[in-house]
Amino acid sequence: MDRFNDLLHDLHPDAPHVDADAIASVARWLQAQPADERDALLDARLDRLAEIRAMRHDPDWSIEPAQAQRIDRLLAYVAQADDLIPDATPVLGRLDDALLVELVWPTLADELDDYHDFCVYRDDAEAKPRRRPTQQTWLNARREEGALWEQLHRVHERAYVDYGAPESGLHVR
Repeated sequence: MDRFNDLLHDLHPDAPHVDADAIASVARWLQAQPADERDALLDARLDRLAEIRAMRHDPDWSIEPAQAQRIDRLLAYVAQADDLIPDATPVLGRLDDALLVELVWPTLADELDDYHDFCVYRDDAEAKPRRRPTQQTWLNARREEGALWEQLHRVHERAYVDYGAPESGLHVR
């Protein structure tokens, strides 16, 4: 339990402390679920690992070294068959892996959102005849898009013609 919490807090310092009672409570709740719902709950968390792996190993996406190290440690933990709850344990073998992914997710979510946006940008750009987009070209395009939205917002708030202040007593109907 201590190794699990040490890893958890290395990966996400603000994550809650997990104790054996909490794991047992979640395990009892999970076992009470119908098998298909239980599998769906675990799969929803563990399917995120494919996204994390894709981002980590994409040669077009640069990850800050500290974030890369967190990802590598997370992936190494879930790859172990004999961790807090051995993966061979019926029903509950993947619970600790899913719990770790869920608790670490806040430290990865923003980067994964950016990565997904980059992938869409890259896929769109690859459909056109030009150079393969990089993370920097994506970032530049998003900055330009943000500047355009700011300009459109400023223009929308201003009138094109200044009619001046209305004169008192004169009303046009």
